[in-house]
Amino acid sequence: MDSLPNQLGYLLLDEDGAVIASNGDLENDERIGSIIVKMLRAAKKQELGLGDAKDGFQRMTINYPDHCYIVCVSNKRIHVAKRLVSPSSEVIA
Repeated sequence: MDSLPNQLGYLLLDEDGAVIASNGDLENDERIGSIIVKMLRAAKKQELGLGDAKDGFQRMTINYPDHCYIVCVSNKRIHVAKRLVSPSSEVIA
């Protein structure tokens, strides 16, 4: 997770939202972890694909003007990366 370009921080959560590992802006940020888990459960009213079923929720992106959160569910873990949004990626009208 440390090698993502423009990364500001990351969280690795278990299926209950407890912080397993963290870094940068998200270091030990249990509040953000809890919010992310609630959003995932609201988006897909099931066990987030963390069980044996392969049809569960897998990805979510939360966009803000200057940064975004990329959330992936894999191997019974929730991976959250906070990335800086590059000004050069904006569409010029």
